Amino acid sequence: MNECAFGTKDPVYLDYHDHFWGQPLYDSKALFKLLALESQHAGLSWLTILKKKDSYEQAFYNFEPSKVATMTASDIDQLMDFPNIVHHRKKLEAIVAQAQGYLTIEQQYGSFSDFLWSYVDGHPIDLNYKHAKDRITVDDRATQLSKDLKTFGFKFLGPVTVFSFLEAAGLYDAHLQDCPFKPQH
Repeated sequence: MNECAFGTKDPVYLDYHDHFWGQPLYDSKALFKLLALESQHAGLSWLTILKKKDSYEQAFYNFEPSKVATMTASDIDQLMDFPNIVHHRKKLEAIVAQAQGYLTIEQQYGSFSDFLWSYVDGHPIDLNYKHAKDRITVDDRATQLSKDLKTFGFKFLGPVTVFSFLEAAGLYDAHLQDCPFKPQH
């Protein structure tokens, strides 16, 4: 078993770890989708959301920010009955607010990706973990990014969730040093 892969044997989670998690992601829309999904797992396991990802994509126009940003209260009402997503109204509304914030950041910074990657000077930061027990769950950078995102209307993205996002999107390299899936920088 790969210690880096969160001690799981779940094939969905293993595939996620081996092929996606921690690989540097630069596409603005893909970063938005991942951040929106991260916001949904507050209080839940990531595996729960991962298994609902396809349904979230259907519910939220494949996370196309310009479409999501125009969703109304009536749209959220309908999503409360949408199959295989978390039916938490404020979390669903948060995705709409995040899409609106995304568009504002795109206008002000030219790129959502550039905005996010500026927090790590454009390059992944290797957290140099040797063992899973070395992993941390929050730091000052994640705390600051969480605060800054909130100024753009982002919700359900506290420092721990943002830290998890930074790891998942590869801005932080949180793979263990001997993990065969550790990105080459």
